[in-house]
Amino acid sequence: METQSFSPMLDRVMAQEIQSVSWSKTMDVCAILYINNQLEICRVSEQLQRMFIIQEDDVISNIIVESMFLAYNVANKLYIYHLASHQKIIQSTLIKNSDKIIQMLLVQVNAKIIKEQELQAAIIPLSTTNLKNWQNLCFLKQQQINNIIFSLTNKQISYNFNGILHLGEIEHKSITQLYQLENELHCFSNSFVEIYDIGLLKHQQILKYIQQLSYLNELLCFLKTSILLINTQLQDIFKCYQLNIIGPLVAFGPQETINYHILQFYQKGNCPQELVQFFQKELYNTKILQKMDDNITNSFNNIQEIIQDSLMNVLSRILIILNFFIQSKNMPFYQGLHKTPFEELKQTIQNIQKVFSRFQIECHQTKLHLRNFFVWLNLCAIKAGNEQEVECENVNSPLNKIEVDLSKLFDFLKDNHLFQLKNLQCFYQEKIAPKTFFTKIVIQKNVEFKQTENITKILKNVFKDSYMDNIQQKQSKIEQEDTFVTVNSLVRQLQNYLDKIAINLKPQLINKINIDLSSSIIRFSEQSENSYMLSVLVNNSIIQYIYQLKSFQQLNQIQFNNKYIKELQYFDGKLIILSTNQQENQQQLIAYISSEDLETQNKFECHSIKDLQVSKKGLISIIIDSKKLIILSI
Repeated sequence: METQSFSPMLDRVMAQEIQSVSWSKTMDVCAILYINNQLEICRVSEQLQRMFIIQEDDVISNIIVESMFLAYNVANKLYIYHLASHQKIIQSTLIKNSDKIIQMLLVQVNAKIIKEQELQAAIIPLSTTNLKNWQNLCFLKQQQINNIIFSLTNKQISYNFNGILHLGEIEHKSITQLYQLENELHCFSNSFVEIYDIGLLKHQQILKYIQQLSYLNELLCFLKTSILLINTQLQDIFKCYQLNIIGPLVAFGPQETINYHILQFYQKGNCPQELVQFFQKELYNTKILQKMDDNITNSFNNIQEIIQDSLMNVLSRILIILNFFIQSKNMPFYQGLHKTPFEELKQTIQNIQKVFSRFQIECHQTKLHLRNFFVWLNLCAIKAGNEQEVECENVNSPLNKIEVDLSKLFDFLKDNHLFQLKNLQCFYQEKIAPKTFFTKIVIQKNVEFKQTENITKILKNVFKDSYMDNIQQKQSKIEQEDTFVTVNSLVRQLQNYLDKIAINLKPQLINKINIDLSSSIIRFSEQSENSYMLSVLVNNSIIQYIYQLKSFQQLNQIQFNNKYIKELQYFDGKLIILSTNQQENQQQLIAYISSEDLETQNKFECHSIKDLQVSKKGLISIIIDSKKLIILSI
């Protein structure tokens, strides 16, 4: 006898075609994905109450709605939004290649908030910098949001901490779906299930190390950004000076002797025709000198601001975290080591501080030299021009109101190194390519852990092995420091020491179970006492299994007569089944919502049906005829 026990709660035609509906695990909140890659987050009561809308240019997939945040993928990237504030808190790349992410699995871990007093100065929000991910880390810390995120592609399973710190990957050839049960990761293919032990990833000592490495990683990423921003400002200065001063004066001959000819003119009054033409044609009655002074001064001021407000601030915070690692001698990473990579990393960071302190002074002095040089060139242009034309651009320029410092001018012209701005170029030597800067997060050596091993012994051995392996590598990987240390050489040292610190945590394969799962639909129940239910749709029949005691057992088989199963979902340990009276959607259909005992709880007419989702709060969403959304209450 058919019973109508699922009461209709909402029946609404949406403005555009619906692609899918994803439910929150703890609240009556859903995320509706439309065909135009628009994601609408709604609170569900007697009607849909829109909370906010997200629009992406590319395809949105793997939508997960938690109690406090929303997560989804676009290509190989992760986006996390805070539900209460509607703000984006994380945007990061989950995998380095362009492989499509088939499934994203979030495993919540209990990483205790850092309480060490000596670390508080390092992890407070940065108010004077535009360090977005650092603000996000502080937010995650305050909200106690900590997840190990597993990303499944057709080649590998990559996993990281909070989407920020990469931890490692598992290579595979045929895995299609993931499921987590306590400390186990179940990897499903068509013919077997591989079970990995992920208990070590959830261990408090490991999590504490990972959490602090994530802070360190983000600060180093921001250090990279600051260095590249300074490099960009320098390139603007070099380009402006080369284009307007050095370029037009190459008529004198080699670039290295330009300052000599100008110095001869300054000391003895010898002014060759080329220099006269430079004053008259390039500089006279133009605003070029004033524009150069404005642009170059602005670039130097930007460099000063980046160094003072961003770079030095971040370097100080990095040193706080490194000092914490170095002083924590009871931590298992240091047992048996005379010296750790953290000490070497600290030395490199201190060297970067010294280099940029010198660089800051050099920038300030060079800015004054160039301003004084432009003032003198402006005066020379006025004298070389038509003396009867008083109201020329050079006369009206603010540079004409500044008195030339002749001693400073002589020092500038006599020093070709300074005149060519090589005093600034030598800090970098060559441009730093962003693609090759801090890209290697984890060492390539995979280390399998067994849960039965002592945690201290595990960490001691792994860290010591990876450290010693790197020490024995040839020193040619790092350029030997000259008397003058460059930013580039320090960056290469920094990367080398970071490679020594990282650990690639590879879960251990503990079991492989052969089972026929060659189906397009596989659904899981919630876990209960180290077990869960598994339903597989095969040839319009539902085969049910239970996983318990480290193995799968077949329970029963459900067969519908004269109905075609379209979708199935679990709620409270029982199946909710969506079926129709016809296989093809060419005419009017009758759709049925049934329980696993085959009793029909609801039915309705439609032309097409494509999705059924059941929330843990007992709400069923069905998409019919592309735009119509029906929500039923169990």
